[in-house]
Amino acid sequence: MTIAYAEPRARQWIHHGSVPLPERAFQHILAAILRGEYASGDTLNTTRFARELDMSLNPIREAIIRLRDIGLVEVTPARYTKVADFMTPESRAAIGYAGVLAGAALRRTLPTAADEVRSELAEYLALIGRADAAADRNAAAIAFLAAVADLVEHPRQARHLVESTILAQCALQLSEGAPRDATTQAHSTAAGAAARAILKGEPEATETTVRALFEQLA
Repeated sequence: MTIAYAEPRARQWIHHGSVPLPERAFQHILAAILRGEYASGDTLNTTRFARELDMSLNPIREAIIRLRDIGLVEVTPARYTKVADFMTPESRAAIGYAGVLAGAALRRTLPTAADEVRSELAEYLALIGRADAAADRNAAAIAFLAAVADLVEHPRQARHLVESTILAQCALQLSEGAPRDATTQAHSTAAGAAARAILKGEPEATETTVRALFEQLA
């Protein structure tokens, strides 16, 4: 499942080419949230999206349902659809959960991963450890999760990790600047431990250290 960079600030989950209308709508609304056009609690106007995309409301509604199922929006029938509050403990927990999924995926895929793949993953972790700014650290964390998702061969498992990563990205980006318990040094130590485990090809240690890193980032 290949996911490309669309902006330097953070990884965007946009698939290019011919796609069904609900998928186009999903990508459009998701991109608007990730670009910061809508903050937590902002109401989403489905009629506006239909006009922007020149499509009926049906595919917009399908996209909204998918966004709701991921946890990105809250829907109250006949009243409103709004962006979820990513500052809640439940939303922040999505970051740690993405780390759990990534750790489990690496435990399965690391033994057969090529050296260049391990090096790429370790470099993303090094970027997390070196970053002083939250935006840079968050972008590296999302890039790492996306790279892990690309290693997962089972489509349903890959989709689950991708959608968890999308939620984690929103939680990270939309809460930048909020105080955190973990320090930059703690992030550097945790990221370094995960990078060493990956480069050594140690599946169990990789799972443990990746989970610990993302628990800190949450």
